[in-house]
Amino acid sequence: MNWKKFFKPTILKIVVFIVLFLIFVPFIYYDTGVRCFTTPCPAGKLGSVMSYLMFSPNHFIYDDGIRSLNIIIGIILSYLASCMVYYLFQKIIHH
Repeated sequence: MNWKKFFKPTILKIVVFIVLFLIFVPFIYYDTGVRCFTTPCPAGKLGSVMSYLMFSPNHFIYDDGIRSLNIIIGIILSYLASCMVYYLFQKIIHH
């Protein structure tokens, strides 16, 4: 398999990419609902979309809550991982 074919988008690669990105890439800094009387207070957490939806009681994202660099790196790594999953899946199917 050449590099052009390895990186060429397919439906399966895009679906795997979206799943990996939403579950594993931490780029949202959100409120956890924890309240304390001392500082520093761990009221915020950096997490993925899935952890945000599951563990944020009030679904509040802080003003500087979206981490752009994490999004960019997450997109790149998630797509590379989806390409690798597709490649391994094809290798297993054809052998």
